[in-house]
Amino acid sequence: MSNYKYYQPNKKDLKDNHGDCVIRALTKVTEKSWLEVFDGLVPIARELQCLPNNKFCYERYLKESGFTYHGVSNKKGTKRPTVESFTKTHKQGTFLLRVANHVVAAVNGTYYDTWDSGEYCLYGYWEK
Repeated sequence: MSNYKYYQPNKKDLKDNHGDCVIRALTKVTEKSWLEVFDGLVPIARELQCLPNNKFCYERYLKESGFTYHGVSNKKGTKRPTVESFTKTHKQGTFLLRVANHVVAAVNGTYYDTWDSGEYCLYGYWEK
């Protein structure tokens, strides 16, 4: 049984085409609206001269919001945990999961995205 739940806080992205996974995930883990998160990222993006979904931008936003980063390494001969397996072992807490070219929100054992990204391998996560 999957721990996945569809989540789309961007009311103007009716077909899930905007590529705003950073903002979507941040809305879930910070309990803010899409525009509040976007407006919070813009000053950081301006200072760093990057896009709001840039890794350096959202990482700073997370640090300023009280999140702590945990890297996930895999030893030779082992596989990285997946989004699905992470949420099955982390039933309590608020996390932003970093996978290849994407981020996913996870809250209390459920992961939230616009598609089921449960098979994606985890490279690290931010914890509130």
